[in-house]
Formats: sequence, structure tokens, C-alpha cells
Amino acid sequence: KTTTTTTTGSSESSKTTTKTTSAASEKKSSSDMDVDNDDDAGLFSKSEPVRGYKVVNGKKTSYFHNELDEKAKALIGDIAPKKLQAPPPTKSAGGATKSGTSAWNEAGTWEEKNVTNWAKETLTKAILQTTFTLPATSPAPNALVTVQKVSKLDGHASVAVVRGKMRFIYEFSCKLDWQLEKNDDDLNCKGSLAIPDIDGTIALGEGYEIHDFVIDSVSDNSTKPIIDRFVHRGGFHESLNESIDDWVRLFRKEYGPKDA
Repeated sequence: KTTTTTTTGSSESSKTTTKTTSAASEKKSSSDMDVDNDDDAGLFSKSEPVRGYKVVNGKKTSYFHNELDEKAKALIGDIAPKKLQAPPPTKSAGGATKSGTSAWNEAGTWEEKNVTNWAKETLTKAILQTTFTLPATSPAPNALVTVQKVSKLDGHASVAVVRGKMRFIYEFSCKLDWQLEKNDDDLNCKGSLAIPDIDGTIALGEGYEIHDFVIDSVSDNSTKPIIDRFVHRGGFHESLNESIDDWVRLFRKEYGPKDA
């Protein structure tokens, strides 16, 4: 019994010593942490360490800060800001360059100019000036076909510069009144027709289709075949094609690149 008691007492004493040693170790460790944090105490507020700040070379910065080594610096090279020199302004007549772009658009990016009013005025004039004289070998030699009125002209036109290339955009439809007459004869016929597609998809010389061809009045029914041949399908129709093609050429010349 005495031996057992002594052993038990020794065991309890050992446990007590172990607990004391552990508590002392924890206290020392806590004390060491306090000492390590004393240097940073003046750099951080109470909440800043929680927000992700750290100290690099004695300076407070975020945890996302990255210090480059010498190899990385050599690879990146000099990244110091440099002053940019603006190019000298270029002179251009009328505020436009040779390519047709504005002076501010030297890069030639998309730029579009609406020229619908000019296009309607000049196209109407071109159509009104269209005439055709029947050949001497026709049943009505020297009879004259003219345009009396452009009763309708709808559409738009613009000039665009895309990547330095100029494009002429136009799309019109028109309706006109025509007249066939001969001064030394009683021949006098009137009617109307429509040209629904005047646009850039039609190549020069290809011709423009006539729709809704109408004969309003004739002095003699025997002249209808003449009208069909020389007004509707040929002669005057071909003259209209030429007048519109000439207008397209004028459009390109008026708004195309200008020589210096």
C-alpha cells in the first residue's frame, strides 16, 4: 500500500510539472509573437491586417504586391512613362484628304456623308434632259421622245470611306411622264413609266429595268407598235440608261478623291 501511494503521488507530481511546463511554453510563445508584432504595430491600424496588407522593405502594401527579381526586370525592360510627341498637323484643302476622308480621319476609319439632296437634284436634271429622236427609217422619222416631268424620285445617296476605300452608296426609284410627238405631223402620244431600281448593284452599261409602262393617250392607235419599239423597249429606254449612267459617273467625280 505504501508503494502504491508513493507511485501515485509521483505520477500526479509529474502531471503537474508537465502542465506547468506547457503553460510556460505557451506564455513564452505568445510573448515572442508580441515582440515580432511590435515592429509592425506602428504601420497598421487594428483592422488593416484583416484587410490584406503586408510590409515590404519597411513599407506597408497589399498582399497583391509583387516584387520583381532582376531576371524579370531585365525581361520586361524599361517601362518608365515616356512623353508622346504629337505629329505636325497636315494641310488639306476644304478639310478633306486625297482619300476623301476628313482631315481628322487620317486613319481612314468608317466615315459617311449624306449627299441625298445633291443626288436628287442632279439625277432629276439628268432624267429631264433625256431625249430620243426616231431614226429616218422608222415609221415616224424624226419624231421626238422627251421627258415631261419626273413625278416621283425616292431614295438616298451617301459617300462612305471604309478602311481607306471610298464607296458611293445610292438607291433610288423614279416615275416619269414621257411624250412622243412630231412637229409636222399630228403624231402626239403621252404616257408614264417607272424605274424602280437605280442603285450601286447595277453596273454601268447593264441597263435599268422599266416597270409600269402606261400609254395615257395616242393620236392614232396605229402608233402603239412604234411606242412599244422605240419608247418602251429600245431607243428612248436606252437613252434613259445612258443618262443615269452619266449621272453615276458625275457622282463619282464630284465626291471622289481630289488630286492635290
